[in-house]
Amino acid sequence: MTVPILTSRLVLRAFTHDDAPQLHSVLYRDPEAMHFIGGPHSVQATRQGIERYVDQQEADGFSFWAVEERETGLMVGEAGLFPLNGRGPDVEVGYAFGSPWWGRGFATEAATAILGEAFGPLDLHRVVAVAKRENTGSLNVLRKIGFREEGDIHAWGSRQAFFV
Repeated sequence: MTVPILTSRLVLRAFTHDDAPQLHSVLYRDPEAMHFIGGPHSVQATRQGIERYVDQQEADGFSFWAVEERETGLMVGEAGLFPLNGRGPDVEVGYAFGSPWWGRGFATEAATAILGEAFGPLDLHRVVAVAKRENTGSLNVLRKIGFREEGDIHAWGSRQAFFV
């Protein structure tokens, strides 16, 4: 997969090890975002997560990437593709943004670009998605970009709506 991916308002780029403090500050210290996604509770744990993203990118040509606002250059979250539950075989599209950037269409914009790469250059035949039922914003994004709900599964440590 070719990163960076540019959209009209966003840049999706590969993470570097230096991104951990900023990602942690923007996303993983945000209690509203953490309510829906969980995740690292320290900068060191965020570094370890980024290391997994880097390894995943090297292994399969896709991963989660840093998402920056083009206009400001600020990191606003993360988005990309990752093996479901960290193991696969399904590949999941996902996105997470700090709450100050919710409601701006960034998740829709990023996920649409990612799916273009998934079904284009990466030649994936199936991409899935999961979201907690109470995360109505994410459920709406998934429906808007063409996913259909297939029930519930246990993913990433909790019961989630499953989309294909």
